[in-house]
Amino acid sequence: MLRTGFALTICTAAVALCQPAAPPPEFDAASIKTAQAKGAAESHGRDNVQVTPGSVTIRNTSLKGCIAWAYHVFEYQVTGPDWIGAERFDIVAKAAGPAGEAQLRLMLQTLLAQRFKMETHHVTKEQQAYVLLVGKNGPKFHESKTTGDSDIVPDQKRMSVSVQRVPMAQLVDVLSRMFQSPVVDMTGLTGRYDVTIDVAKYLPQAGDRGDPMSIIQTGLQEELGLKMEA
Repeated sequence: MLRTGFALTICTAAVALCQPAAPPPEFDAASIKTAQAKGAAESHGRDNVQVTPGSVTIRNTSLKGCIAWAYHVFEYQVTGPDWIGAERFDIVAKAAGPAGEAQLRLMLQTLLAQRFKMETHHVTKEQQAYVLLVGKNGPKFHESKTTGDSDIVPDQKRMSVSVQRVPMAQLVDVLSRMFQSPVVDMTGLTGRYDVTIDVAKYLPQAGDRGDPMSIIQTGLQEELGLKMEA
């Protein structure tokens, strides 16, 4: 059963609001169902969203995650009733014709407002943020010599992760979700890069939980030559 009728807040650094001159864009057909998957890991924005020209499919994602994608913000910027972060949904929606991602986001905003009777307002809020910088000895990775989409290849046996053709924008996106705070790219690195991270040596010893944020920052410094500062 879909819950309806609530308000939420989307926190942004700066927002300009204007009265639309035309009705908001809508999907030609859309389905929203309660997700059947149980015990799944938390959604991570784009990881559970598949976009093609004219359609969007979202699987096993909290309503907060759907809202974050629709408004192009992070989940920590969305506040509302607790259930929007707990209950999960599958959404399949198609436009009447070809539509780009920006248009699909607007259509999803309309769909969520209609189906959940959702009202939104924007506010400006101060919170701690981080900047991502290059360490004093420079980056420890190189620009990719291949073309194509970004690719992430985990090696469970060696406890390592190999990433190919990743832009810095994608890295700060991941870090922002991990730290639940804005991360600003101040590296000046504009290409796409190949990176391999040895995860095992940064994991805490048995019985020692360690500080996950400190582990990530140490890994960034030692493996990639990058540093994060508050």
